[in-house]
Amino acid sequence: MAKGEEVKQSSDDEVSRQGVPVLNYHFFYDKNEDTCDESICLEVTKFEEHLKYLKDNNFKTLTMEEFKKWMYGEIEIPSNSVLITVDDGAKGTGKHNGNKLNPLLEKYKLNATLFLITGWWNLDNYIGDYLDIQSHTNDMHQYGSCGRGQINCYSYEKAKADIDQSIAILGNTDSFCFPFYMYSETSLRVIKDAGFKLAFIGGNVNARRTNDKWLIPRYPIGSNITLNQFANIVN
Repeated sequence: MAKGEEVKQSSDDEVSRQGVPVLNYHFFYDKNEDTCDESICLEVTKFEEHLKYLKDNNFKTLTMEEFKKWMYGEIEIPSNSVLITVDDGAKGTGKHNGNKLNPLLEKYKLNATLFLITGWWNLDNYIGDYLDIQSHTNDMHQYGSCGRGQINCYSYEKAKADIDQSIAILGNTDSFCFPFYMYSETSLRVIKDAGFKLAFIGGNVNARRTNDKWLIPRYPIGSNITLNQFANIVN
């Protein structure tokens, strides 16, 4: 769904050595209108500050298709590339709950990917020209009886049925995001068997082609991040 610019093969392998920073946001709010005391809440002026920094410094914000092709060695990308991801679909990310995400992506013409819990919120609330929408399970974003993310507690068959529901709603198997960054041997098998080409966790390091393609690291962005800290992540 996002607007991407196809990237041609290049002899420059700098990005292959350095890797790509994958940013992980969650919730956005306007302090003049609302409050949010979770560490993964980001005041919307900070998010805009990040987008403006990327725009002013000529970063390429990748679509998921571009990132996938780079990971599989099909294309090369500029060394100043970054992948923006947003998890869940909660506060500030949709038309029904604050609508901070798409208007800012459209203002700066930057791409991002939303990992949506498809059984919790209607896909139509998130459609935007610069936003890819990928799976974050259909209804497994909670802790299960095993004390871990539900996808790791369910049987293979039950977890696979949930993932198949999410795929049916989204119509793609490009990428998946593990809830709470938690995975197991069984949940990895579910995701691979479902046909996903990529899957993401946490990690606080750049993504590289040498990564396991179903355990790609990201930088969780917390509420207290400074612009200098953000710049250090993406540079």
